[in-house]
Amino acid sequence: MTASPWQWALVIVLIVAGLLLAGIAWKMAIGTHQAATESSVLAGIGGGLITGFAVSLSVFFLQHSFEKTQEEATWRANVQLSSRISGFDPHRHSIKDLSFAGKELLDADFSGMDLEGYSFRDAKLHGAVFDDANLRGANFIGADLSEASLRRVNLERALLLSTRMHLTDLRGARYKKTEVNYLTCWPRQFFSTVIRSGGLRPMPKWELGGVTHQAATGVLC
Repeated sequence: MTASPWQWALVIVLIVAGLLLAGIAWKMAIGTHQAATESSVLAGIGGGLITGFAVSLSVFFLQHSFEKTQEEATWRANVQLSSRISGFDPHRHSIKDLSFAGKELLDADFSGMDLEGYSFRDAKLHGAVFDDANLRGANFIGADLSEASLRRVNLERALLLSTRMHLTDLRGARYKKTEVNYLTCWPRQFFSTVIRSGGLRPMPKWELGGVTHQAATGVLC
């Protein structure tokens, strides 16, 4: 909630009126003795106006703060309860302690955000934008990042096990001890560059049909 122009105009009028009356009262107080009564009355009126303004302003800010808190709580609850959100954009909200695991966040915008350690496990992030985001230690196990944009992201220690990145834009992405496995699906145009750049850490082993195999760095989508 924001104050309307007429509300701010009224507040300014009250301040000016209070200050003027207080000033007149002060001048009368230092003048003749006969003006003492008038001075007290004017001082009382001026003080009352200023006090009323202060109280009104305090109530306004308290109400505004309460409404913002309620709005944020409602937004967080909706995110936690919703399994599918299109065009998700959390930039004007706090996502602290939220998990996006298993959610369908089509065309989400996480650009430039600090997402270190956040879970996107099994999430559907088709077309999502993570440009310039901090994804250190983020969990993308089983996530679908098809056609997503991860330009210049930090993927240090990120988990890309069984992650699908069909047509994903990984230009400028940084890898350091990034974990992948034989089911990690890389975009064709960046696959050779990613592998040559190093910094990828395949899981040491994987099992299929009860047989243990050596892991690879992924396949082409």
